Amino acid sequence: MGEQRNLEQKSRWTLLPSFSGDRFDNLFVDPYTGDVWGGCHPNGMKLFHYDPENLPGSEVIRIQNILSAKPTVTQVYAENGSVLQGCSVAAVYSGKLFIGTVFHRALYCEL
Repeated sequence: MGEQRNLEQKSRWTLLPSFSGDRFDNLFVDPYTGDVWGGCHPNGMKLFHYDPENLPGSEVIRIQNILSAKPTVTQVYAENGSVLQGCSVAAVYSGKLFIGTVFHRALYCEL
């Protein structure tokens, strides 16, 4: 966890991440910092074809300085579905991270 990735800016409004495979579900913009938090599905097909032997994982991505020439992307949380299945949203408040899912449970973390 804590892996950082860079984004390549292709135009004023389009950013292409230097990673692939993640499916962002819902985005949350921190009103204090402007950071964008995304609940992601590392493999979106696992949500549509649920298999209890091959669980859908969860991932939370944070994008800082999104309007700058070099935004920073950090993988804040990632796991294979053993704790949290099918992450759909991540929100922060007062140093706490809340992660919601499509059909599983929610997770609370201290930042």
